[in-house]
Amino acid sequence: MRRIFASAAIAGAALLALPVTAHAVEHAVENDVHTVPLPFFWPRAELNSVASDDAGGVWIAGGQGAYCVLWDFSCVLYSAGNPVVRRWTGSSWTEYPLNGWTGNGMIERVATGAGQTWIGGGRGNFYEYLAVFDGASFQKVDRPSSASVGMLSTGPAGTWITQPVSPDSDEPHLLRRDGDAWADMDLPDRRTGVNDLQARTATDVWVAGSRRGADGTGRYPALLHFDGASWTPAALPDLPGEQWLGLVRPAGENELWVAGAHHLAHRDGDGWTVIPGPENLRIEDLAIDGSGTPWVTLGNHDLYRYAGGAWQPVALPAGGLFDITFAGPSTLWGVGYADGPAVMSDF
Repeated sequence: MRRIFASAAIAGAALLALPVTAHAVEHAVENDVHTVPLPFFWPRAELNSVASDDAGGVWIAGGQGAYCVLWDFSCVLYSAGNPVVRRWTGSSWTEYPLNGWTGNGMIERVATGAGQTWIGGGRGNFYEYLAVFDGASFQKVDRPSSASVGMLSTGPAGTWITQPVSPDSDEPHLLRRDGDAWADMDLPDRRTGVNDLQARTATDVWVAGSRRGADGTGRYPALLHFDGASWTPAALPDLPGEQWLGLVRPAGENELWVAGAHHLAHRDGDGWTVIPGPENLRIEDLAIDGSGTPWVTLGNHDLYRYAGGAWQPVALPAGGLFDITFAGPSTLWGVGYADGPAVMSDF
């Protein structure tokens, strides 16, 4: 996940809400972009992930209170901070207990879909703590093994995770929640790395990632489809220089968006349209609004949307965005950082 430490609690960690009207325009998009007031956070707060739920709420996740006391270029005192999870209910933020959480660390991922909300976090980019929301608190869910979790997704096809295990081991790389256990759902080629998994329905599931070449070397983009029974490799767009796909977004029957590091691609029917990304910077996140318009955040945390055959920058009040999502068809929410204090929104 994207991480930037901020200099102060409210001034540094920002949540941006962008009510937008989805239509093509010729120039830069002028939206009512504003920061949403945040609850009190300890110093050095950061927000990593945002997701909207089926009930109209918006979840944010991250951490607060991390510190490092330097001496001779090393940390003599260090804390990974404490987790942050909050839910916006339309007028205020609500905090819920994280049952089973121990020690320091932060929440790196919040995922919602099909009436469920899951979180993953710990002390690094892999997740040691998994939990599901029961309506009143988050309940810890045991990992399938001692291995940490690398990807977390939930939706109409269930809840999926990956484990960063060797393809030569007996442990599965891709798993799905089945009752109170995890079921092996590995891909046909165990050397395939899974970066993202998203489902439109229980029988329309997509994986974006990377695969080895036929001789076992190199890295190449991978795209696979699950029909509820088995995995099938899918035809790929021609993405010059890309070694992997990082993001996948099913947008409808036979319609799909994928992103590599520097390209976006849209499949509508059987053919692909490839769109070079803006600014020649890495694409960090991708969200599709109700009109089918793609929005992306970049490695420098700028926000763009693609409409009218061109990339259009979206002005932000300050700072930048890491992670974005849509609540309903046209209200885009994002988490990131800002240079100044939060501003009152017009909600």
